[in-house]
Amino acid sequence: MISISTARPATDRRLHNGRLLLSPEDPMAAAPSQSLVAQLLDGGLITTASPASAMRFTPGERLFEYIGFTGCAVQLGQGPDKGAGLAIEIDGPFDAPRLCRGRNTRPPRCAQCRRPLVDWQEQIDQTINGELPILNCTSCGADAPGWSWGWGRQGGAGRLFVNLEPVFPGEGRPLPALFTLLEQIELGPWRYFYVQD
Repeated sequence: MISISTARPATDRRLHNGRLLLSPEDPMAAAPSQSLVAQLLDGGLITTASPASAMRFTPGERLFEYIGFTGCAVQLGQGPDKGAGLAIEIDGPFDAPRLCRGRNTRPPRCAQCRRPLVDWQEQIDQTINGELPILNCTSCGADAPGWSWGWGRQGGAGRLFVNLEPVFPGEGRPLPALFTLLEQIELGPWRYFYVQD
């Protein structure tokens, strides 16, 4: 089964700029978070951990070799006059894949017929104890776990995530060097997507 993940409680109505998430393409793949942290520290993507969380980091000196930024809303600096700035957080590994979705998430595409699943939200709302049921394609009748659907760049599932926040969708894009760095962890290829709470 796959769990559903939302970062902010439903009672928090602030609009969220968004986050860039990276996860192995294989949603079942996971490694100890310490291995991922060590790889990202060695590669210069992250530096010291935040006092608030052992898995939340400030960007390293090689950030711009790994992420290409466009637009005017990116806040990289930190300080009283600049806000919290960009943070990089490691989530997982979780026991089972988690679905990360937000207000920008679009209907996923069926792995069989590639048609969008129109009633995906209703099917996800039928969860029991936070676990996503098998989704049913209303076009071809295929049944498949939620992680096997094509979520595009607006959602995704996995057991291990690298989150960069705040990053508005499309304003921060992983460069090939980042995928090379992540693939050294030997979890296969990685993918990226954006979620806005």
